[in-house]
Amino acid sequence: MANDKPMSDPPVGVIGSDDYGPAIATRIAACGYRVLYAGLPGSPVVTRGQRLEPASTPTDVAFECPVVLVAVDDTEAMRGLLVGNPDRMGMGAEMQPGSVVVDLGARTPRELQALLGLLGTRGVALVDAALIGGSDAAAEGRAKIMLGGYPDSVEIADKVLSLLGQVERTGPLGSAHAIAALMGYVEAAHAVAREEALALGRACGLTPDVLVRMLSDASLARETNITRLERRADLARRIARDRGLSAEIIDLAAEKQSRQRSENR
Repeated sequence: MANDKPMSDPPVGVIGSDDYGPAIATRIAACGYRVLYAGLPGSPVVTRGQRLEPASTPTDVAFECPVVLVAVDDTEAMRGLLVGNPDRMGMGAEMQPGSVVVDLGARTPRELQALLGLLGTRGVALVDAALIGGSDAAAEGRAKIMLGGYPDSVEIADKVLSLLGQVERTGPLGSAHAIAALMGYVEAAHAVAREEALALGRACGLTPDVLVRMLSDASLARETNITRLERRADLARRIARDRGLSAEIIDLAAEKQSRQRSENR
Protein backbone atom coordinates (compact mmCIF):
# COMPACT_ATOMS: atom_id res chain seq x y z
CA MET A 1 0.00 0.00 0.00
CA ALA A 2 1.40 3.40 -0.97
CA ASN A 3 2.51 5.92 1.64
CA ASP A 4 0.01 8.53 0.49
CA LYS A 5 -1.32 9.80 3.82
CA PRO A 6 -0.28 13.40 4.51
CA MET A 7 2.09 13.78 7.47
CA SER A 8 -0.20 16.50 8.85
CA ASP A 9 -2.97 13.96 9.55
CA PRO A 10 -3.46 13.01 13.22
CA PRO A 11 -1.20 10.08 14.11
CA VAL A 12 -2.39 6.63 15.17
CA GLY A 13 -1.21 5.52 18.60
CA VAL A 14 -0.02 2.01 19.44
CA ILE A 15 0.87 0.77 22.93
CA GLY A 16 2.14 -2.76 23.43
CA SER A 17 3.57 -5.22 25.93
CA ASP A 18 4.69 -7.98 23.54
CA ASP A 19 5.58 -8.57 19.87
CA TYR A 20 2.11 -7.60 18.68
CA GLY A 21 2.71 -3.90 19.39
CA PRO A 22 5.74 -3.43 17.10
CA ALA A 23 4.13 -5.58 14.37
CA ILE A 24 0.96 -3.46 14.43
CA ALA A 25 2.84 -0.16 14.55
CA THR A 26 5.17 -1.10 11.69
CA ARG A 27 2.28 -2.27 9.50
CA ILE A 28 0.20 0.88 10.01
CA ALA A 29 3.22 3.09 9.31
CA ALA A 30 3.94 1.10 6.14
CA CYS A 31 0.40 1.89 5.01
CA GLY A 32 1.19 5.61 5.08
CA TYR A 33 -0.02 6.67 8.50
CA ARG A 34 2.08 8.50 11.05
CA VAL A 35 2.34 6.24 14.11
CA LEU A 36 3.39 6.95 17.70
CA TYR A 37 4.45 3.81 19.56
CA ALA A 38 5.05 3.27 23.28
CA GLY A 39 6.12 -0.07 24.68
CA LEU A 40 5.62 -1.13 28.28
CA PRO A 41 8.74 -2.16 30.28
CA GLY A 42 10.25 -5.30 28.81
CA SER A 43 8.43 -5.05 25.49
CA PRO A 44 10.27 -5.10 22.13
CA VAL A 45 11.52 -1.80 20.75
CA VAL A 46 10.67 -0.39 17.35
CA THR A 47 12.98 1.25 14.85
CA ARG A 48 12.28 4.91 14.19
CA GLY A 49 11.22 5.58 10.62
CA GLN A 50 9.81 8.40 8.55
CA ARG A 51 6.29 7.67 9.83
CA LEU A 52 7.00 5.60 12.94
CA GLU A 53 8.03 7.47 16.08
CA PRO A 54 8.79 5.87 19.45
CA ALA A 55 7.16 7.85 22.27
CA SER A 56 8.52 8.32 25.78
CA THR A 57 5.35 7.23 27.59
CA PRO A 58 1.84 5.93 26.80
CA THR A 59 0.36 9.24 27.98
CA ASP A 60 2.43 11.06 25.33
CA VAL A 61 0.75 8.80 22.76
CA ALA A 62 -2.71 9.41 24.20
CA PHE A 63 -2.31 13.19 24.19
CA GLU A 64 -1.66 13.38 20.45
CA CYS A 65 -3.60 10.45 18.97
CA PRO A 66 -7.40 10.32 18.50
CA VAL A 67 -7.21 6.53 17.98
CA VAL A 68 -4.97 4.42 20.22
CA LEU A 69 -4.54 0.65 19.84
CA VAL A 70 -3.53 -1.02 23.11
CA ALA A 71 -2.11 -4.57 22.94
CA VAL A 72 -1.89 -5.32 26.68
CA ASP A 73 -3.42 -8.52 28.06
CA ASP A 74 -3.04 -7.89 31.80
CA THR A 75 -6.17 -6.10 33.03
CA GLU A 76 -4.48 -4.41 36.00
CA ALA A 77 -1.79 -3.04 33.68
CA MET A 78 -4.52 -1.81 31.35
CA ARG A 79 -6.36 -0.13 34.22
CA GLY A 80 -3.10 1.54 35.26
CA LEU A 81 -2.62 2.90 31.75
CA LEU A 82 -6.10 4.43 31.78
CA VAL A 83 -6.20 5.94 35.28
CA GLY A 84 -2.50 6.61 35.92
CA ASN A 85 -0.81 6.87 39.28
CA PRO A 86 0.11 9.61 41.79
CA ASP A 87 3.10 10.60 39.63
CA ARG A 88 1.46 10.69 36.22
CA MET A 89 -2.03 11.06 34.77
CA GLY A 90 -3.42 8.14 32.81
CA MET A 91 -4.45 7.95 29.19
CA GLY A 92 -8.08 8.66 30.01
CA ALA A 93 -7.21 12.11 31.32
CA GLU A 94 -4.96 12.94 28.35
CA MET A 95 -7.18 11.92 25.41
CA GLN A 96 -9.55 14.37 23.81
CA PRO A 97 -13.33 13.80 23.92
CA GLY A 98 -14.39 11.73 20.93
CA SER A 99 -11.17 9.71 20.90
CA VAL A 100 -11.25 5.90 20.72
CA VAL A 101 -9.23 3.31 22.64
CA VAL A 102 -9.02 -0.04 20.82
CA ASP A 103 -8.44 -2.79 23.40
CA LEU A 104 -6.50 -5.65 21.82
CA GLY A 105 -6.06 -7.52 25.11
CA ALA A 106 -8.03 -10.42 26.58
CA ARG A 107 -10.87 -9.36 28.87
CA THR A 108 -14.33 -10.46 29.91
CA PRO A 109 -17.33 -8.30 28.96
CA ARG A 110 -17.66 -7.29 32.62
CA GLU A 111 -14.03 -6.13 32.76
CA LEU A 112 -14.48 -4.15 29.55
CA GLN A 113 -17.57 -2.41 30.89
CA ALA A 114 -15.60 -1.42 33.99
CA LEU A 115 -12.82 0.03 31.82
CA LEU A 116 -15.39 1.89 29.71
CA GLY A 117 -16.70 3.44 32.91
CA LEU A 118 -13.24 4.88 33.55
CA LEU A 119 -13.18 6.50 30.11
CA GLY A 120 -16.82 7.46 29.60
CA THR A 121 -16.72 10.46 31.94
CA ARG A 122 -14.08 11.97 29.65
CA GLY A 123 -16.04 11.30 26.49
CA VAL A 124 -13.51 8.71 25.32
CA ALA A 125 -14.87 5.55 23.69
CA LEU A 126 -13.67 1.97 24.10
CA VAL A 127 -13.95 -0.88 21.60
CA ASP A 128 -12.58 -4.40 21.89
CA ALA A 129 -10.71 -6.15 19.10
CA ALA A 130 -8.97 -9.52 18.77
CA LEU A 131 -6.29 -10.34 16.21
CA ILE A 132 -6.34 -13.92 14.93
CA GLY A 133 -3.32 -15.28 13.09
CA GLY A 134 -0.34 -14.04 15.08
CA SER A 135 1.90 -11.00 14.90
CA ASP A 136 3.34 -12.04 11.52
CA ALA A 137 -0.15 -12.01 9.99
CA ALA A 138 -0.80 -8.53 11.42
CA ALA A 139 2.53 -7.25 10.11
CA GLU A 140 1.66 -8.53 6.62
CA GLY A 141 -1.94 -7.28 6.62
CA ARG A 142 -3.53 -10.74 6.53
CA ALA A 143 -4.85 -11.10 10.08
CA LYS A 144 -8.49 -11.75 10.90
CA ILE A 145 -9.78 -9.11 13.30
CA MET A 146 -12.85 -9.40 15.51
CA LEU A 147 -14.26 -5.99 16.51
CA GLY A 148 -16.95 -5.14 19.06
CA GLY A 149 -18.40 -1.96 20.54
CA TYR A 150 -20.80 0.89 19.90
CA PRO A 151 -21.37 1.43 16.14
CA ASP A 152 -19.95 4.97 15.90
CA SER A 153 -16.74 3.98 17.68
CA VAL A 154 -16.47 0.72 15.74
CA GLU A 155 -16.70 2.68 12.49
CA ILE A 156 -13.70 4.79 13.50
CA ALA A 157 -11.65 1.81 14.69
CA ASP A 158 -12.46 -0.23 11.59
CA LYS A 159 -10.64 2.22 9.32
CA VAL A 160 -7.38 1.58 11.16
CA LEU A 161 -7.82 -2.12 11.93
CA SER A 162 -8.63 -2.92 8.29
CA LEU A 163 -4.96 -2.12 7.54
CA LEU A 164 -4.05 -5.24 9.51
CA GLY A 165 -6.41 -7.61 7.71
CA GLN A 166 -10.08 -8.54 7.38
CA VAL A 167 -12.35 -7.04 10.03
CA GLU A 168 -15.39 -8.94 11.30
CA ARG A 169 -17.82 -6.89 13.41
CA THR A 170 -19.11 -9.07 16.22
CA GLY A 171 -21.61 -6.89 18.11
CA PRO A 172 -21.56 -4.99 21.42
CA LEU A 173 -18.56 -4.21 23.61
CA GLY A 174 -16.97 -7.44 24.82
CA SER A 175 -18.15 -9.56 21.92
CA ALA A 176 -14.81 -9.58 20.08
CA HIS A 177 -12.81 -10.81 23.06
CA ALA A 178 -15.55 -13.33 23.84
CA ILE A 179 -15.57 -14.88 20.37
CA ALA A 180 -11.75 -15.00 20.37
CA ALA A 181 -11.93 -16.80 23.72
CA LEU A 182 -14.38 -19.35 22.32
CA MET A 183 -12.15 -19.88 19.29
CA GLY A 184 -9.27 -20.43 21.71
CA TYR A 185 -11.36 -22.97 23.61
CA VAL A 186 -12.02 -24.96 20.44
CA GLU A 187 -8.38 -24.75 19.34
CA ALA A 188 -7.25 -25.83 22.82
CA ALA A 189 -9.51 -28.87 22.60
CA HIS A 190 -7.98 -29.72 19.21
CA ALA A 191 -4.46 -29.29 20.58
CA VAL A 192 -5.10 -31.52 23.60
CA ALA A 193 -6.85 -34.17 21.49
CA ARG A 194 -3.95 -34.21 19.02
CA GLU A 195 -1.37 -34.64 21.80
CA GLU A 196 -3.37 -37.49 23.28
CA ALA A 197 -3.69 -39.10 19.85
CA LEU A 198 0.08 -38.86 19.30
CA ALA A 199 0.72 -40.47 22.69
CA LEU A 200 -1.73 -43.28 21.95
CA GLY A 201 -0.17 -43.78 18.52
CA ARG A 202 3.31 -44.11 20.02
CA ALA A 203 1.95 -46.63 22.52
CA CYS A 204 0.58 -48.63 19.58
CA GLY A 205 4.01 -48.71 17.96
CA LEU A 206 3.32 -46.21 15.18
CA THR A 207 6.42 -44.42 13.94
CA PRO A 208 6.70 -40.61 14.25
CA ASP A 209 6.66 -40.04 10.48
CA VAL A 210 3.43 -42.02 10.09
CA LEU A 211 1.79 -40.17 12.97
CA VAL A 212 2.76 -36.76 11.64
CA ARG A 213 1.61 -37.63 8.12
CA MET A 214 -1.72 -39.08 9.22
CA LEU A 215 -2.62 -36.50 11.89
CA SER A 216 -1.43 -33.33 10.18
CA ASP A 217 -4.48 -32.75 7.98
CA ALA A 218 -5.95 -29.35 7.22
CA SER A 219 -8.06 -29.29 10.37
CA LEU A 220 -5.06 -29.80 12.67
CA ALA A 221 -2.08 -28.26 10.88
CA ARG A 222 -2.78 -24.70 11.95
CA GLU A 223 -0.29 -22.02 12.88
CA THR A 224 -0.82 -21.81 16.63
CA ASN A 225 0.69 -19.31 19.02
CA ILE A 226 0.48 -21.51 22.11
CA THR A 227 0.84 -18.58 24.52
CA ARG A 228 -2.07 -16.75 22.91
CA LEU A 229 -4.05 -19.97 22.86
CA GLU A 230 -3.57 -20.48 26.59
CA ARG A 231 -4.62 -16.90 27.29
CA ARG A 232 -7.79 -17.23 25.24
CA ALA A 233 -8.71 -20.57 26.79
CA ASP A 234 -8.22 -18.95 30.20
CA LEU A 235 -10.42 -16.03 29.15
CA ALA A 236 -13.13 -18.51 28.14
CA ARG A 237 -13.02 -19.96 31.67
CA ARG A 238 -13.32 -16.47 33.20
CA ILE A 239 -16.30 -15.61 30.98
CA ALA A 240 -17.97 -18.87 31.98
CA ARG A 241 -17.50 -18.09 35.68
CA ASP A 242 -18.88 -14.55 35.18
CA ARG A 243 -22.01 -15.99 33.59
CA GLY A 244 -22.46 -18.76 36.16
CA LEU A 245 -21.85 -21.45 33.55
CA SER A 246 -19.62 -24.49 33.59
CA ALA A 247 -15.96 -23.54 33.84
CA GLU A 248 -14.75 -27.04 32.97
CA ILE A 249 -12.89 -25.74 29.96
CA ILE A 250 -9.68 -27.13 28.53
CA ASP A 251 -6.69 -26.00 30.58
CA LEU A 252 -3.57 -26.41 28.44
CA ALA A 253 -1.17 -25.87 31.33
CA ALA A 254 -2.93 -28.48 33.47
CA GLU A 255 -3.06 -30.92 30.56
CA LYS A 256 0.66 -30.46 29.92
CA GLN A 257 1.52 -31.04 33.58
CA SER A 258 -0.70 -34.12 33.68
CA ARG A 259 1.04 -35.61 30.62
CA GLN A 260 4.47 -34.92 32.12
CA ARG A 261 3.51 -36.65 35.36
CA SER A 262 2.24 -39.67 33.42
CA GLU A 263 5.44 -39.88 31.36
CA ASN A 264 7.60 -39.70 34.50
CA ARG A 265 5.88 -42.62 36.20
